[in-house]
Amino acid sequence: MSSTNGPAPKVLRLASARRRVRAFLDQIAELEGADFPHADGREALALIKEQFLIRKRSLSRLPPTVDDKTVDEICTDTGIFVSRYTDVLGFILRSTNVRNAFEVHFPLKRLIQKTITPDAKLVMSSEWKFVPFTYPMNLELLDMFVLVGGPAPESGNLLIVPLAGHEIGHSAWRSNRIGRSIQPALTAAVDTAINSRAGDRDRLLAEISKIGHDLSWLQNVCLSSALQQLEELFCDMFGLYSFGHAYLYAYEYFLAPGSQSRDIAYPASRARVEYLRNGAQTLGLEVPDGLFEPWQDSLPKPGTAGDILSFADAAVAEVFPAVRDLTFDLLRNCQIPMAAPEAIERVKQALSNRVPDGEGAKLSEIVTAGWLYLREKGGLSLDEDEPEHLMLNELMLKTVEVSEFLLRVEHA
Repeated sequence: MSSTNGPAPKVLRLASARRRVRAFLDQIAELEGADFPHADGREALALIKEQFLIRKRSLSRLPPTVDDKTVDEICTDTGIFVSRYTDVLGFILRSTNVRNAFEVHFPLKRLIQKTITPDAKLVMSSEWKFVPFTYPMNLELLDMFVLVGGPAPESGNLLIVPLAGHEIGHSAWRSNRIGRSIQPALTAAVDTAINSRAGDRDRLLAEISKIGHDLSWLQNVCLSSALQQLEELFCDMFGLYSFGHAYLYAYEYFLAPGSQSRDIAYPASRARVEYLRNGAQTLGLEVPDGLFEPWQDSLPKPGTAGDILSFADAAVAEVFPAVRDLTFDLLRNCQIPMAAPEAIERVKQALSNRVPDGEGAKLSEIVTAGWLYLREKGGLSLDEDEPEHLMLNELMLKTVEVSEFLLRVEHA
């Protein structure tokens, strides 16, 4: 049944937009009652609320004479805004879950503030994704926030914290404009890679010309792939420097034994491991025998994608040493200390004695010691090992608490 006497479509659309914003604000009101373990989460929520209140007032003040086109634009923009920040609300809610390792908030926040900006904030949360990820400081309302999410089943597992180093690296890549600084050298490397294999280049150009693409398109898509790959490698080097051997162990834990499929934005699985080995060697870190062996390679889809990746990979190999050194120099200049072997051994001995270390250790040293203990015990994966595995995690968390206390006393 239809009616021609009801409100105009624009009136109903505006009503829908207002209801959506009101529903969003109602959800924020519920979240405000949560117990936030750190102030950053509550501050993020307050910033989002402030902007949605502004939007609510703007929608309520629209005059009846507003035209249909403007209404459509407002409704579209409101829909995008609500959609974008609904995910963030869920993230903030899950950041209050008691299963999260709240103890690591401050050491990770210090890493962020030293390498990105002193004003940076951190919200950590559990997520229903397989591997850790980040919102790399590109959210309009939370431009000073790094949001790091870890997989929910591992939310209390301190041993995977080194992977947060990789995710923080994405924010460091953007804030330090690494992509912009390496682009001239990478562009030249892409051109060299394409032109040094004239036969492959001409064959591929003949193929892509059938769908309207030319050499310029090939150069741009190779550059885009290579730039994304180098960002991932920058983040690997960032995590490796920040957490040392613990990053290698956590990487192997999540990604072993490699991958059978390849995304154009990522290095090949085996190549990525070799870049990690290279970075470790540069830092003087010995990669344990057999850690990445055997490691399966990731293969691109057959056809054009494989040809494009072969050019991009050659450019990545050419520029990687500069990116590696740039990463390590950045962290040194930011006065990020590497894990000290003697401290790792001391913490490991404390864990073996089933007590937290009481002398103060860096997060990287605590987690590395935990990994060494776990590996010496064969992985602690059987049901009968579960009490010892839980004890190990609790001792590491207590050691972090002790270290944070000692640090605050020192600077009091």
